[in-house]
This record gives sequence, C-alpha cells and structure tokens, in this order.
Amino acid sequence: MLVNTGIDRLDELLKGGIPFRNNVLVYAAPFIGKEIILQRFAISGLKNGDAIIFVLTDQSFSEMRENMIKLDSSFKEYEEKGMVRYIDVYSPTVELKETSQWTTFIDSPLNREKIAYSIMQAHRELENVNHRLIFDSLSTLIVYSDAKAVFRFLQVLSGTCKRMNTTSLFSMTRGMHEEIEVQTIKHLMDGVIELRESEARSQLRVQGCGEVISRHWIDYVIEENELRLTGAFRMGRVA
Repeated sequence: MLVNTGIDRLDELLKGGIPFRNNVLVYAAPFIGKEIILQRFAISGLKNGDAIIFVLTDQSFSEMRENMIKLDSSFKEYEEKGMVRYIDVYSPTVELKETSQWTTFIDSPLNREKIAYSIMQAHRELENVNHRLIFDSLSTLIVYSDAKAVFRFLQVLSGTCKRMNTTSLFSMTRGMHEEIEVQTIKHLMDGVIELRESEARSQLRVQGCGEVISRHWIDYVIEENELRLTGAFRMGRVA
C-alpha cells in the first residue's frame, strides 16, 4: 500500500507514493521547498480521509493552520470534523498565549516525554481512521539537547508510529548539524527526501522509500505553493 504525497511527479518518482507506515526524513535548507512537501502531504491525506497529527517546534499551531487554509480553504472543515491534531512545542517557549480544542501545548522542546505522550494520546483519539504525522522539526530538538538524546527519543517514536499504522514525515534542516548527527537520524528512517541548491538549480533526490524510478538528483522549481519536478527521472536532466 502506498501513500501519495500530494505532489504528482514526486508520486510518479516514488512509483505511486511513500510506502504505508514508513517514517521518512525531509532534509533541506530553509525556504527551498521543505514546507511545501510537508503541507501538500497533509492536504493529500485529509482529502483521502486520513487524519493529521502536526508536531510543531518551529512555528505555532495558528501559523501552521493559517498556511494550511491558504493552501486549501476546506482545511477548516477537516478541523471541524476532528481530523486534525496539533502538538505545539513552539508557542509556550516564546510565551504566545494560544488556545485551541485540537491543540496540546508542550512547555519545552526538552520535555520529550510529554511530546511522546501527547503523540500517543493523539494516536488513540484517531485510532478509528488512518492518520499521518508531520514532525517539524527534529532540528530544534537537537539544538536544545543533543543528537543522541533525540536519537533515543526518535527510536521509540518511529516504532510507535509503525505500530499505530501511521505514515510520517520528519523534517530536519540542512546546514545546522554535524554529518554524524544527520547520519544518525537517517539511520532510523525508512527513507529520505533530500533537497538542495546546486549551481543555481534546485534539486531533489530520494533515498530508501521502497522502489523508486530514480535515485539521481532531479531538478525542480517552486511556483507559489507548488513544487514541480522538471528533471527527467532517468538522467536527472531538465525534460
């Protein structure tokens, strides 16, 4: 069973989508498309009847909510149906006074035990439907503590997500971490969607994620809220 990403040519590259129950790392520098992949993945899930759990360490739930509504105005309806849960680790750290019936607030990125418990609670609330998890981002947890502690946390969490039949995207910011930290996190994942800028070209490649058409770097462009792969899959050139 495959889970589509909401980006047509990325799904084509993945031969239909991300394998069900996989944990996938989205690894990229800021502002080159990582956010689009996460948000399209969420909207695609909701349209297919999957509930969404957002774990947010870099923005408040209200900022994510606003971005999702801009992407698809029907997002409000999905919220009202109880198909969206937020675990907001960001707002309390910057003393934002937010409220929402669908949001759990965590006092600190160091409180990994409460983050894990809140994710489990959201899983239980949504156990009657398939759901997807978006964790944005692991980088903040590493900055507040260390990669080894986050590795242990993620080792348990990734296994829990599989047991709860959840397909998950975890984001991590390129340029913030030592290579050993990156490889440590990648080790726990079923696949990686990696983005980079090279010689004024934006490129994407897939590692793991089951069977894919190509594992070469593929050119892409960003047009408003769309990420469009323009490279030929077999050769990595512009089609």
